[in-house]
Amino acid sequence: MAVKEPLHYQIDTAAKHSKRIEEMLNYVNSVRAGICIERARYVTESYRQTENLPYIMRRAKALENTLKNMTLYILPGSLLVGNQASKPNSSPLFPEFTVDFLEEEIFEGKPYFPDERPADKFEVDKNTLSELKETLEWWHGRTHKEKVYAMLSEEAVLSQDSIGAVNIVNFLHGGDGHLSPPYDWLFEHGLRYMIDQCTEKLKQVDFACPEGMEKKRFYEASIVSMQAVIDLAQRYARLAEIEAEKNQDQQRKLELRELARICRKVPEHPADSFHEALQFMTFVQFAIQIEDNAQGICPGRFDQVLLDHYQHDIAAGVITREEALELVQNFFVCLSTVERIRSWEDTDYFRGKPIFQNMTIGGTDPETGLDATNELTYLVLDAIANTRTVQPSHYARWHKGAPEKYKMKVAEVIRLGTGFPAISNDDLYIPAMLNRGYEYQDAADYCIVGCAEPGVAGLRGGRTGAAWFCLAKVFEMALYNGFDTRSNVSLNPNQNGKDLTNFESFEELWSAFEDQAKYYVKLAVIMDNTTDKLWEEYMEEPLTSVLGCPTTTIERGRSLKRGGAKYDFSGNETIGLANVANSLYAIKQLVFEQKQITGAQLLHALKTDFSDITTNPTGPEIQQMCLTVPKYGNDIDEVDYIARDVLALICEEFPKYKNTRYGRGPIGGVFQASTTTVSSNTPFGRITGTLPDGRKRGTPVSDGQSPMRGTDTEGPTAAVKSVSKIRNVILSEGSLYNLKFLPQDLKD
Repeated sequence: MAVKEPLHYQIDTAAKHSKRIEEMLNYVNSVRAGICIERARYVTESYRQTENLPYIMRRAKALENTLKNMTLYILPGSLLVGNQASKPNSSPLFPEFTVDFLEEEIFEGKPYFPDERPADKFEVDKNTLSELKETLEWWHGRTHKEKVYAMLSEEAVLSQDSIGAVNIVNFLHGGDGHLSPPYDWLFEHGLRYMIDQCTEKLKQVDFACPEGMEKKRFYEASIVSMQAVIDLAQRYARLAEIEAEKNQDQQRKLELRELARICRKVPEHPADSFHEALQFMTFVQFAIQIEDNAQGICPGRFDQVLLDHYQHDIAAGVITREEALELVQNFFVCLSTVERIRSWEDTDYFRGKPIFQNMTIGGTDPETGLDATNELTYLVLDAIANTRTVQPSHYARWHKGAPEKYKMKVAEVIRLGTGFPAISNDDLYIPAMLNRGYEYQDAADYCIVGCAEPGVAGLRGGRTGAAWFCLAKVFEMALYNGFDTRSNVSLNPNQNGKDLTNFESFEELWSAFEDQAKYYVKLAVIMDNTTDKLWEEYMEEPLTSVLGCPTTTIERGRSLKRGGAKYDFSGNETIGLANVANSLYAIKQLVFEQKQITGAQLLHALKTDFSDITTNPTGPEIQQMCLTVPKYGNDIDEVDYIARDVLALICEEFPKYKNTRYGRGPIGGVFQASTTTVSSNTPFGRITGTLPDGRKRGTPVSDGQSPMRGTDTEGPTAAVKSVSKIRNVILSEGSLYNLKFLPQDLKD
């Protein structure tokens, strides 16, 4: 009889579901992803009727019309309500951003029909095609993307559409997101209080002041938007009452009546229980998503903002831990229904349809500096282990004083294989934020508001994930004197006029790379600021602004795009660090120090993708030389320090530039860098040629600040040591290191 191998990888550990959660998960998972026309219908209907109004009011009225008319539903057995489309897993459409890819894909199948995509498919109801076609056609000449392209310089357009070194397509299709509302403040006050604040501020507007009209528009649009959310909650209350009357199950009838009572109360009024607070949060999450179409609408420090309600209800006997756990899992299932359709091109950068509704747990108390883990922290970890939904996504803050019990629990949940929770290091993030001007208590209260970007709930505006920046592509052009061999476009010849055939020293090579890096940083800034300026003029979002940063936007009478937040930064995502570091080191070793090959020989090998066997040495032999040179990720100082210097160049160059909110109120107002990449290293790899690190043309480049795949041969400890040599204190927009293990690596 064969002896079964002991379990050494916990992916086979069964999830524990209540009957309610199991039925909800089964139902949601059975519904295929689709496209919902409703939002496009009601937004277009509103825009047709409001051409005489300021754009911020047009945005408010469009949201109002959508929330008033959209289809509502309650998931089977759910104790919470909230949806963004007529069915779970359906994506609303946002034609005010762009319609080009929708028309090409839905009606022409270019490059695929949405339901025939190789991945991330969406079904389309053919009965809606006639209405959809007419709706999208109305937006021709009116979309955000068209306005941006009309304003961008030719260089910026070529850098994205021809060369591909930078890319801002994601923010031409949807909103900024990347923020967390201050839920503890919202729970305490409610939307009616905020409407009253805006009404009182409106009475105080001084129209003799140049900003008077701007404030008037903001307050009026905010009032309309918040009242629309209150009215939406009342619609859900009526729906719950109707379903209660029809339901024959007495327990479910009572649940629906209680749900109706809660919807009558929140978010209009303060939340007084754990259940009320969760429903309040659910309403806000969905309402902002419907307005913004963004990634990163985040619940923030979930175990901190809901702790008081949880502890009060536990102590009063209102709820048990098991009931609270079920409610949190119910919340996870609701948020898992959120979908966003991207163009097929943009989907390549976001495979798996991530929405980044990040929940953050753990960390420290910003007042005392002491560990802040609590009973709700562990409850959330249990909920992650039990539901295993792709959304919401999760981060666990990590610091030296965190309890061993917490660290082990986090590790156990990660071993389930879902990738959650990710880890954020307080000992790096907090100093990095202080380095950019955050006050200590704010920095210590950070949560993750995007892929890996830190922010402060209720205080952070701006675009944390801005233009993608492909270091590997930028470096490639330095080798060819600023010329892109794929597109035959040259925007910026090296200042020394040289390429790899005639660089006389490593210093000349570095100088050329520095020229290209600074040039494309500037183009990324141009793309971001153009997008933001037009956003300010045409795409202001009153609800996102007033719920995202209520204490500052209401006081200032400004939306986020006009400087309403306490802190405001524009970020970027840097891709291909390891390839550039390894390539620089390979050239330094092979061409300048060991002189095994000339620069001309290497450049020919790159042009021919290491395939020319007629040369001496041959292309394959040169590739092997390149692969044999030591690589970043093995705790080798010389190459690791090159990686450090490459990233420092970018991190120090971006903050030299100001964003459109600079000098208008917020602290910051500058650009800052990150190494968050999602899946963009794959499409950027397709447009990046052969590199001196041995990587062949068209293959994926490295992600984040991780070593290049297969090159970190000395084990995880050496790799971590290499990554730790990066000057993380200047990576204030987020550091991403993906450390992956095979199941067989995790033996007992």
